[in-house]
Amino acid sequence: MDKVETIRDIHELLLNKENIAFVPTMGNLHEGHLSLVDKAISISKTVVVSIFVNPAQFNSSKDLESYPRTPDRDIKLLEQYKNLILFMPNLKEIYPEHTNNLYDLPPISNDLCGKFRPGHFNGVITIIDKLFDLLMPKSVIFGKKDYQQLFLVRHFAKHNYPKIKIIGGETIRNKDGLAMSSRNNLFTKENLINAANLYKALQNIVNQAKSGHNKKIIIGDNIKHLESLGWDIEYIEIRKISDLSEPSYKDSQLVILGAGIFKGVRLIDSIEFCIGQPN
Repeated sequence: MDKVETIRDIHELLLNKENIAFVPTMGNLHEGHLSLVDKAISISKTVVVSIFVNPAQFNSSKDLESYPRTPDRDIKLLEQYKNLILFMPNLKEIYPEHTNNLYDLPPISNDLCGKFRPGHFNGVITIIDKLFDLLMPKSVIFGKKDYQQLFLVRHFAKHNYPKIKIIGGETIRNKDGLAMSSRNNLFTKENLINAANLYKALQNIVNQAKSGHNKKIIIGDNIKHLESLGWDIEYIEIRKISDLSEPSYKDSQLVILGAGIFKGVRLIDSIEFCIGQPN
């Protein structure tokens, strides 16, 4: 594995390289990240993984400061990949002047997570734009857990980097169903077990929706249940996979998305599902 920290060094390593597969991360790596790396390796001989905690996508300095950082552990996890290039730039390398640009994002960027984290997705696209321009990869792999982010990155790439293929990697979960997340490390052992209740609620809603139950009622019931367990639920919504708009009764390709805060830690999750036809 080659580890570099400067734009100059990453350019030298990628000189004359083609078919680059890229996995952008903010570090504190887990099995979910490694599954994305595995997918990248399966499609390319040149794989770049970046680790950069992007300040532009955080809504508060407290959240930015508390974000888990484990660089030494991350490096050890990635050393198993012999041909991988690890790019770990510092803040000044990426943002020599300012940390945010303004982008014309679709209205969905202000809905769901965007409603509770104003400017978050503009910050995400800011770093994605910089990294895409810097690396010019052929393929980029993102996890489906951050479903709205994946949708917006695809939209941005389609209009600004049409030659880059955006690939969604399946969400990796623990035995209780909790989606792997860098923020999981902020929980105590007991709270980590209870954090899986968000996924269980989403799965329960999906199962009942498939059985024909009223979606608004079952969502409301599950939100009340989560709140009784100590959750502060921001939203649980069923949307169309195609554009994340609200579905009509005719739509069958759906995704349920949820976000909430439990014991001071914000978690998100999503599940794709079909109604009226087999998965």
